[in-house]
Amino acid sequence: MSFVLPVVGCQGTDSSKAAAPKPNVIEVLDGSKAVIARVAPGHPCRATVDGVELLVGGPPLVAQIGTDKWTGEDAENGTTLRKNGQIVARIHAKQLFDPNGIPILRVLDNGDIADKANAVVRKAVTAVDHVTIDTFTVTGTTDIAIAAMLTARETVPEIRALAACHYLLEQH
Repeated sequence: MSFVLPVVGCQGTDSSKAAAPKPNVIEVLDGSKAVIARVAPGHPCRATVDGVELLVGGPPLVAQIGTDKWTGEDAENGTTLRKNGQIVARIHAKQLFDPNGIPILRVLDNGDIADKANAVVRKAVTAVDHVTIDTFTVTGTTDIAIAAMLTARETVPEIRALAACHYLLEQH
């Protein structure tokens, strides 16, 4: 009497060769659906806001654009952003401050976005997979602080990019 044993093998991939899941790319679309900002989380965080591209390392934050060096110094009162050693802004508790410590932008938990006079100037509305702020749609995140910073008309593209990367690098 003879027996036949089936040969069974596993087909799969070597786990060392398996691709790691890609992080969500965050995009800001304007009313015409044109991409005005794009952030790819990771190390470095890659951000393009209004045509300005930054590769942001950290923490602590560091980026170079031409001859301009951007840094972020973490402290109890937030992260101070510097351009070539000069203070330009500070991020703390979902707020963006100017160099004198005056709030430029404040993001409230209910989605309200307030200006330096504490007046609500915009509203962030979270959906399942995106955030809407005025005519902007921010895809790839539901984090209202990131969405608010990327769409903040109150500051320059470099600070918007650094703020978004600041929040993303904190999460990793």
